[in-house]
Amino acid sequence: MDAFVILVLVIIIICWACYRRKLSKAAYGIAALDIFLRIVCWIASQFKGGSVDAFLTRFPNSLLGVADKYTDGIVYLLIAWAFVLLMCYFLFLTLSIFFKK
Repeated sequence: MDAFVILVLVIIIICWACYRRKLSKAAYGIAALDIFLRIVCWIASQFKGGSVDAFLTRFPNSLLGVADKYTDGIVYLLIAWAFVLLMCYFLFLTLSIFFKK
């Protein structure tokens, strides 16, 4: 169920970015969501056992983990490549801001 909520958040981010007509907004939103999921996964790995671990392990490890859970085959491959290209664009945006000054 929690992975379904993550999918809804991704769809909302993409629709909001399409409404704003900025691909950079989608890249920042999806990267922020993926980084958040990875931080939650790391925190869950630090608290082995107990209620914190039980709560945090319900969340997927990353956005690719969500895609892996709900798709397979060529659909997963297309989503994975789209994710990699979006993360490369995010890296380009971040580095361009870093080297601008």
